[in-house]
Amino acid sequence: MNTNAVTEAPQKKKNRKVKGLFRIWLEFIPFWFLYMFIRMLPLKAAYGLSRFLFRLLFRIDKRHRVRSIKHILHAGITKDEKEAERIARQAYVSFSQLLVEIIKLSQLYSPEKIKYTGNPDTIREVFEQGDKNINVIIITAHYGNWELAGSAWAEKTGIPMVSIMRPFGNPLVGSYILRNRESGIHQSVPKSGGIKGLLKALRDGKTIAILADQHAGSKEGVETLFFGQPCRTHSSPALLHLKTGVAIVPEITRRVDDNFNFEFVVGDLIRYTPTDNKELDIKTVTQMYTTALEKLIAEQPEQWLWAHRRWLNIHRNK
Repeated sequence: MNTNAVTEAPQKKKNRKVKGLFRIWLEFIPFWFLYMFIRMLPLKAAYGLSRFLFRLLFRIDKRHRVRSIKHILHAGITKDEKEAERIARQAYVSFSQLLVEIIKLSQLYSPEKIKYTGNPDTIREVFEQGDKNINVIIITAHYGNWELAGSAWAEKTGIPMVSIMRPFGNPLVGSYILRNRESGIHQSVPKSGGIKGLLKALRDGKTIAILADQHAGSKEGVETLFFGQPCRTHSSPALLHLKTGVAIVPEITRRVDDNFNFEFVVGDLIRYTPTDNKELDIKTVTQMYTTALEKLIAEQPEQWLWAHRRWLNIHRNK
């Protein structure tokens, strides 16, 4: 069916809407059963099930397995293909644990399970000054449990947070995910047009969080180096920093163990004084947080999603 045709009869449009609703429920029903089943399981049993399924998926899903191994070698994490395969397998397992943690978040989360580590100056300014804690632009990655960071960071610092949300393909599934993501101190704004919402949040003294570890289109990003290889990175965090002066914090949320303990790992605060060359300023700041994320990910690369099509010199990204 040509979905771009403008001459379709109204009845056909109606049928397409009904089919869309059918597909939504067709996807949601098995998701709901799995969701409720995982909720009933103890955490370690749920982890065991998810690990088994994703280790199996790792063997079956040749395309993403090969791509992940290729990326690990390309980034120079290791030169040994067997070691690269081990890291890629662990990355699959880490993602499987994330899915369990999203489902069981309301059952197991408590602020005491979240610690913070990293740059002492960043920790002091962000977490340890009470009412004088600063609001920041968090630049984070698809690493460990990135879904946990929103409300937990806001609780730790006492400063409300706003983050970017990509719309879910299935709104019913999305409603279940969002009930664990959002709270009274953490709201999301849609990715489309979200820059205005983020700018307002910063001016209101709130913290914002942006995932900036994936490929950006030519209109959204600038060329940078990531693990020594050329890529294109989203520049909106740089624009927001240059416009507001709010400091940037590179951060990953690392899983510590199998008992729902995590840590915010923070890098150096990024503060950059603008020059009269806006284009150079944007590129410079974007490279600064790209390099900072690289450094954090490299400490334990097994928790990053290596299947992303990230680099320009091994993929034909536009």
